[in-house]
Amino acid sequence: MLVATVQRCPVFGGKVASFDATKAKAVKGVRHVVQISSGVVVVADSYWAAKKGREALRITWDEGPNGQQSSAAITQLYAETAKQPGPVARKEADAESTLAAAAKKVEAVYEVPFLAHATMEPMNCTAHVRKNDCEIWVGTQNQTATQDTGARITGFPLEAVKVNTMMLGGGFGRRGQQDFVADAVETSKAVNAPVKVIWSREDDMQHGFYRPATYNVLRAALDERGTPTAWAHRIVGPSISAERGQKLENGIDPSMVEGAANIPYAIPNLEVQYIYKNVGIPVGVWRSVGASQNAFITESFIDELAAAAGKDPFEFRRGLLTKALRHKGVLELAAEKAGWGTALPPGRFRGIAVAFSYASYAAEVAEISIAKDGKVRVHRVVCAIDCGLYVNPDQVVAQMEGGIVYGLSAALYGAITIDKGRVQQSNFHDYPVLRINEMPVVEVHIAPSKAAAGGIGEPAVPPLAPAVANAIFAATGKRIRKLPIRPEELQSS
Repeated sequence: MLVATVQRCPVFGGKVASFDATKAKAVKGVRHVVQISSGVVVVADSYWAAKKGREALRITWDEGPNGQQSSAAITQLYAETAKQPGPVARKEADAESTLAAAAKKVEAVYEVPFLAHATMEPMNCTAHVRKNDCEIWVGTQNQTATQDTGARITGFPLEAVKVNTMMLGGGFGRRGQQDFVADAVETSKAVNAPVKVIWSREDDMQHGFYRPATYNVLRAALDERGTPTAWAHRIVGPSISAERGQKLENGIDPSMVEGAANIPYAIPNLEVQYIYKNVGIPVGVWRSVGASQNAFITESFIDELAAAAGKDPFEFRRGLLTKALRHKGVLELAAEKAGWGTALPPGRFRGIAVAFSYASYAAEVAEISIAKDGKVRVHRVVCAIDCGLYVNPDQVVAQMEGGIVYGLSAALYGAITIDKGRVQQSNFHDYPVLRINEMPVVEVHIAPSKAAAGGIGEPAVPPLAPAVANAIFAATGKRIRKLPIRPEELQSS
């Protein structure tokens, strides 16, 4: 088996104009340098030789249409787009007329950034294309697509492509993609040998399929009792379905509106719109998909309505969940176990959120403090989960704990930014994840249920960011409407 690594264009959508492999081939251990669909691959006896050979390559790139793309330009495009109405994902009665006539309105703009998956093990795949068959060894979340990829590239029938599923070292949606599989199959076919393709951490961070960045305009009306009478939410962002080549039905990508179009609150006039904008940055599923960003947005905004109504955030939600009893059940369970309404030590504050994803219901209460430099410390997270029928409670607890770590990393630190078409982050030094010493105490309470089994890999993520953001409001009176949470905005003199 040989080992290979691929040099890709630093700009998404760019391609090789020309390359000179003379110096790369002079590196000891380098066997082949060939162009494949994703770039130029250096094939060697070892990863180190392949890496040094890749560094010696001389490539001229055609950067394509995205060479000047930037995060600032994307935000500006989103903001301009959001000024006009778009396709409707859900409509109940007449939100616009109710808002126009309302005496009390609340309005806000929420933004979330692109996010990388940041798996502990970067992408890798081994393939062996032989005369009449192909064998693939890979940690994958999508065996069917992997087999299809092997068949497409080799021209073999599906039954001639064997997929060996390996342990995957973290997936979170990233390992459902096929780019790293295609690298290995194309390379093996080109050099007529078994080849292991290894991505570096930097490759993975800068050439991924990211959680979509979105721009959200929200408006709501309250009556004289502080009860919401209208809710309007307009989402602008890219599309995971379109990225996969799927047609948007009536302009709607279901994955982009989950957690928004299906909010559980009994609000009589409600409208949710989604406007698709392709900005040239690859997007894909990221742990809990649309609910991961939309729960932050909707659960933060419902907290804003509670504050505007002068009501307790837990009681406000509870009063609006009359038709969503499983939401109500986990909300009450989390509040009870967290001691909602009881006194906290000085400098500690609580926030709460509830969300549905993957056929399960989760509520979380975050207990935080804020240092003078604005750094947020999450001390405790109480999670209530109703996942229907379950077999192994330890597995449920472990998945909730893992989801909370993942969600908290994103809330405190996660942001992929673009400049001149290039991802600015490259490794854990500038795309941090939660460290051991930052880990809160996590308490998980499983609601007894005889309902059909739901998922547990995803549902702990969506309520985490809003629970923390709502606790920050309780502490400071400041709303977090843009992630990640920025300490400089919370500094105290």
